[in-house]
Amino acid sequence: MPLLGSDPMRRNRPIRTGRRDKPIIQLPSVALRVAVIVGVAAVLFGIVFFRLWFLQILSGEEFVARANDNRLREVKIVAPRGNIVDRRGDVIVENRPGLAVGVRLMDVPEGQLDHEIVRLARVLKMRPGKIRSGIMDHLRPSTMELGDDGKWHSYLTWEKVVAREITGLDLVIVKEDVSERTVSYLKEHTLTFPGVEIQENYLRAYPHGTMAAQVLGHLADISAEQLKEKHFKGYQAGDVVGVEGLEKTYDRWLRGRDGVARIEVDAFGRPKQTDPVGGRMPEPGDTLVTTLDAKVQAAAEKALRTGVSLAHSDGKVEANGGAAVVLDVRNGDVLALASYPTYDPDVWVGGISEKDNRRLSKKSANYPLLNRPIMETKAVGSTFKVVDAIAGLEEGIISPYETFFCNGSYKPPVATDKTVFGCWAADGHGSLDLVSAITQSCDVYFYNAGYRFYSANGSPLQEWARRLGMGAVTGVDIEGEAGGRVPTPKWRQQYFESEVDKLWTPGNSINLSIGQGDLEATPLQLAVTYAAIANGGKVVTPHLGLRITDAAGQTVRELRPTTSRKVDISASTLELVRKGLYNAANHPTGTSAHVFASYAKPVAGKTGTAEVWDSTRSAYVDYAWYASYAPADAPRYAVVVMIEKGGHGGTVAAPATRVIYDALFNIDSGEYSGGPARTD
Repeated sequence: MPLLGSDPMRRNRPIRTGRRDKPIIQLPSVALRVAVIVGVAAVLFGIVFFRLWFLQILSGEEFVARANDNRLREVKIVAPRGNIVDRRGDVIVENRPGLAVGVRLMDVPEGQLDHEIVRLARVLKMRPGKIRSGIMDHLRPSTMELGDDGKWHSYLTWEKVVAREITGLDLVIVKEDVSERTVSYLKEHTLTFPGVEIQENYLRAYPHGTMAAQVLGHLADISAEQLKEKHFKGYQAGDVVGVEGLEKTYDRWLRGRDGVARIEVDAFGRPKQTDPVGGRMPEPGDTLVTTLDAKVQAAAEKALRTGVSLAHSDGKVEANGGAAVVLDVRNGDVLALASYPTYDPDVWVGGISEKDNRRLSKKSANYPLLNRPIMETKAVGSTFKVVDAIAGLEEGIISPYETFFCNGSYKPPVATDKTVFGCWAADGHGSLDLVSAITQSCDVYFYNAGYRFYSANGSPLQEWARRLGMGAVTGVDIEGEAGGRVPTPKWRQQYFESEVDKLWTPGNSINLSIGQGDLEATPLQLAVTYAAIANGGKVVTPHLGLRITDAAGQTVRELRPTTSRKVDISASTLELVRKGLYNAANHPTGTSAHVFASYAKPVAGKTGTAEVWDSTRSAYVDYAWYASYAPADAPRYAVVVMIEKGGHGGTVAAPATRVIYDALFNIDSGEYSGGPARTD
């Protein structure tokens, strides 16, 4: 009997599995199975081959470039900043080469940053804390996030920096203007200071020393707050920008465009060759041509020193500051903007030291950083009387030839007590019309006008003061300008708390009429007012930027404002006021005739002695003012000088003004030796 399954006839039959009512499964032959496997393998090998071909042939150059990037480091090449020059091309701010020391955080080994900063601080003669603060200030702008409260917050901490949780590719400059000796030491000890690099850069230089220091501004790393300003839109953390003054206003033109050099490095980040292998060249900044005249600016600063010296000679030993403005009455060009005391702007180069910062911020130093012509608001005294005259004539409050009698004092008609307002001339001036009142600066005449303004509807005197440029910023093209104050009944209601102080009394109008009381203006605002009188009623916008020029000297952009505001003042009013101002400087009875009556050019001007509250002494002190324009017959320049605690305008400010006119008109009038000065 044949064995089960040994039947040869069954070998070629299909194998039945499962139930008999299901189809019979046909198994593929061995050859077919091999063919399928070979086909799948061929497809897989084809895919791999195609990928290799794509990477090596089609994308080879791209990956070579990426590989090169991995061994190339970008180094910033600082662009030279543009110069700042005066209207004649005389350089006021330029560049000089310098060396800076910085730290590239990514190259400092983990955990060694604190130790390295301590050692670096010894070499640079700095406090370690200052280096840490500098690094934090550099990183902070790039770590700002907008919180749920709508405010910006930084997640930056020093611990994260040390742990390399927060780092950066840029070189963080920790000290500029480093000596060659210090640089040589660091280069000799490169291995002991990983991540420390030396960078060649440009530093600001000031050929004229302290001249126009408050106007120019200085440079610093951009702060987190500045990055949020519209003015710095598009800037990045680590950028060096202008801070204050012209450096800030015209930063976009001055800063240029930094270049980039690509240096090949080894696996440890060390340069393999000194020659760069790519990048872009820096583009120098443009030149800012200003309206300043270096000669006139120097004269204005000398005038302030002269004024202070004259005040000391007159017994006003506390005189310690001042401001001067020279304005082109035709277009608002600022030829000089001087402030005293001043300082050397070079203190900012390389970063200001804590010692210098404290010194310049001391009250005892009288705040040299303060740009007094645009920031200091004080009562302007009798220089305001021209505003009374214009407002009174235009509003019909006074008439041209109406007279008031001055016996040395004035008592308001409504006064029921012993309130009396005194004139600076205790013996009085007698009967005066408007021109004579301006000439002799009679207080009683303007007290009468002030009382009439009080009785008039509305606030016409204040309205005219605003029209002529007071009580609001002038729009000068550097930041920090104060708006001043023209007090009104509404202002008193809002400013004071007690019901008595809220009242606007006749005394408020009377005080305002002679530029006292709550009136405050900057020297620049007063210059704008006098320029409007000189040019026929045009309220100009003062400006310091004239034009931007490129390296070839071609004009890139004109900066002078093209608009001004015209105030409608009748020709007869202007004629009377101008005559009063001319007589004040030239008629024997004029308050500044002792200074300008015999001067080579006709000057029209008004003295002012303003009583200003001094909180240190808890008493009023006299500020000396002189506001003027010249030539009187064809006005071109408006000049305002103010000497803090200087006493009388005719004794101090007017002679100081003559120093400026000497420079404007190339006159050598000699040193002022004094004269029979009137006291207003």
